[in-house]
Amino acid sequence: MSPSFFKLKIQQLKLNLFKLNFYIQATSFFRIPLLFFCCPKVLSLSPTAKVKLPLQWMSKNHYRSMYFGALCMGAELSVALPLLNELFINKRKFNFIFKDFKAEFIKRAEDHVIFEFEDVKDILDLLTECELTHKRRHRSFKGKAYSEKSPDLVFMTFEITISVKPLEPV
Repeated sequence: MSPSFFKLKIQQLKLNLFKLNFYIQATSFFRIPLLFFCCPKVLSLSPTAKVKLPLQWMSKNHYRSMYFGALCMGAELSVALPLLNELFINKRKFNFIFKDFKAEFIKRAEDHVIFEFEDVKDILDLLTECELTHKRRHRSFKGKAYSEKSPDLVFMTFEITISVKPLEPV
């Protein structure tokens, strides 16, 4: 394979991340305004889903650390990212909802936070399974949130159960 092929693939990945960031910002502006004002940024989608949530005026509490609600939004977004990519970019038809959320807050988040979700392949397998069976499926996934400056500094770990249901063809 030629170097131009790899350059093209990298450009397509960057374009997809740009589109996904745009769709998330546009959708959150109308449907989840708090997420919009927290300014999340998609950093990667494969092999792990990573979202950056900056520590800023809207996400900071009176202790100058990130609100736990903002931390929960970032965790949810990191798990939903592969599904949002399938929904917005690849135009697959399904609904999803968060069924359960468990978090362990280890340290106060006093820096920009990166949310990392490693089971991207598993969540896409869940989507494929529910499309094949035409039934709602749910599964739990784990992730972590850490400091942008020091990746060894973990702020929280989380476990989210997501429920996916395929839409009936019209």
